[in-house]
Amino acid sequence: MINEQYYEKLNQDAIDNYLFYKQEAEAKVHRREYTTSKRYDIMPFWSEREGQILGELSNERTDTYYEFDDQGRLLILACDDLIDGYTYVTYKDDLITTRTYVEDTLDGVKEYWLQGGHIYRSVEYLSRFNKINVEEYIYEGDLLVQVYQPQYENNEYYEHLVRTYFEYDNQGVLLRVLDGTQGVIYVRMADAEVQTLRETVKMELMLAVKQTIDTLCDSPSESSYCFLAIYLHDEVHAVYSPMFNPGWNEVREEQIEEKDEHDEYYYYGLWSSGDHPLNDQQELENHDLIQRLRTLIIYWRSRGDWFEEGKRLWQEVAYEINVTTNWPEYSKLTDNFVVFVEWEAMDIMNGDLHASIPASKLELLQLEDLAPNI
Repeated sequence: MINEQYYEKLNQDAIDNYLFYKQEAEAKVHRREYTTSKRYDIMPFWSEREGQILGELSNERTDTYYEFDDQGRLLILACDDLIDGYTYVTYKDDLITTRTYVEDTLDGVKEYWLQGGHIYRSVEYLSRFNKINVEEYIYEGDLLVQVYQPQYENNEYYEHLVRTYFEYDNQGVLLRVLDGTQGVIYVRMADAEVQTLRETVKMELMLAVKQTIDTLCDSPSESSYCFLAIYLHDEVHAVYSPMFNPGWNEVREEQIEEKDEHDEYYYYGLWSSGDHPLNDQQELENHDLIQRLRTLIIYWRSRGDWFEEGKRLWQEVAYEINVTTNWPEYSKLTDNFVVFVEWEAMDIMNGDLHASIPASKLELLQLEDLAPNI
């Protein structure tokens, strides 16, 4: 049972003695490292759990830096998570305490309790929200195998945060991190393994998109469709489980009728799925496929290029579907129907359709003034 009064007093002590903790840490500094972004944390496997890429060491002065004592222990974390935020660390027996201040005002206090050299519990008091967060660390031998956060239990919305699981290879090197629903949040793979998984997922996604189109054509709706947009945005889940937005031909016909010769945004409107009803919007339904695609996206996230890699994969899926499928066989699709990948920063006038639609079909769209001649 967490003693809230204890942490309220700890919080007040951090407020009252800000200069003491700051000066105490500064007095013990042995060396400093500047980094391009956050690089260190006391929490075990913080970067793998949060999907962050470690900041690189910098030879130049940066806003983010870390200072260490003569034993190599963290003493000061500067601006690594918060703008103008400084964390001061104290060590005492089997207890590590961090106090974080933003512009000299306390943001939060956190204690890490150790046993046998391993952190077995952390308790964080966030003064801004008067909230306590607890993590319990479970080991098998020297390997951390599970983190438990009791404050999220019995709340279905936070089910994925209640427990975190860690898997290792035979050498004890971290292999995967799973959330409480067994979803991958970190994975380590060899290049050949990544390529094999990518090709498998690509073929499965092509089948899944075709099934989505089959479902559209089997629906009782009397509408006909001129495109299927695979809509991505810059959140990880929206790339491994995007929305499929069909374009209604009647809407496009209205857009064409209302065309203004001087409207430079005409083509953008023609390819904006957001201008169409969302009645027939669909998602991937194959849970196993979603998990395989998620594994790829999470792997790419650990390398920093997850959105571009995910977008490229979906564009290849759309392109090959457009090449290999005879749309006139589908009764509810227009003859110029295409599948394409859409995202917020998509630029029709700079050729962003080309990666999804083969040249032969783009030429037909251009002849009908449905796509720009670029």
